[in-house]
Amino acid sequence: MLFVLDGSPDWSSSHPLARFYRNPKVHDFFRSLPLWSWSRLYFNAELVKTTDLDPSVNHLMCYHPHGIISMGLQTSLGMDACSFKSAFPGINRHVATLVASFKIPLFREWILLHGFVSCSSPTMKKVLSTPKASLVLVPGGANEALYSHPGTFKVHIKRRKGFCRVALQAGAALVPVVGFGENELYHTLDNGGGGMGGGLYKAQVWAMKRMSFSFPIMTHLLPRREKIVVVVGEPIGGPYDQKGRERKIIENPTQEEIDQLHKRYVEGLEKLWNDHKDEYGKGIKFENA
Repeated sequence: MLFVLDGSPDWSSSHPLARFYRNPKVHDFFRSLPLWSWSRLYFNAELVKTTDLDPSVNHLMCYHPHGIISMGLQTSLGMDACSFKSAFPGINRHVATLVASFKIPLFREWILLHGFVSCSSPTMKKVLSTPKASLVLVPGGANEALYSHPGTFKVHIKRRKGFCRVALQAGAALVPVVGFGENELYHTLDNGGGGMGGGLYKAQVWAMKRMSFSFPIMTHLLPRREKIVVVVGEPIGGPYDQKGRERKIIENPTQEEIDQLHKRYVEGLEKLWNDHKDEYGKGIKFENA
């Protein structure tokens, strides 16, 4: 009960164990384990930097697409296998993941040691309100995972604006990130169109709404050995919009303010894709659902 109730996933406790899980030195040690380098070698993963990130600014780095298990995110952003610390010195980041992930004994401890936190809005605001702390998030979530078919790049952010609200409330900048090759790792059963595919998708969505995660049906267990290239784009909003990088916090943003930031973010994400699709995109078309 002590391990379950210590408040570590949502940063809600000052208990010594919770403070241990929040220690950046602990995260650095586990993120640099050899097994993550093996993952990088397996996928020939690469991290591409397009601009510098100010370490004094809080960033909400949004990764697309979700894929089946977001291997590109784990290898390049969550861990140090692709030299994230060297590329973005001073950026103290945490990966936000499902609350359900912290209900599994031992696995819970494993991801906490790597700096993972709950993706609930209060936790995200708490982390992004901490000086020099940034977050990595997959806004498309479980629904996007259902469309992780090879030859596709379908993101689900057209109606997802909660991450923009959190960024405004915390005074954080949004950073679009594209994982080229993420959807190529697994072949999944087609759940599109009518007939059996449409019925399968409805069943998957029904289960997802009740359990907060989805069940993409894969045709093979191990991921294919495809190259993953993770491209980090330019920051949008937050202190980057202010003179002298002043932090502007909007505790109760209007729908218009949220919509404006969301529009700018989607445009930035599409630009990032278009700028690099010829080199890494394999002729795949960008889709926003």
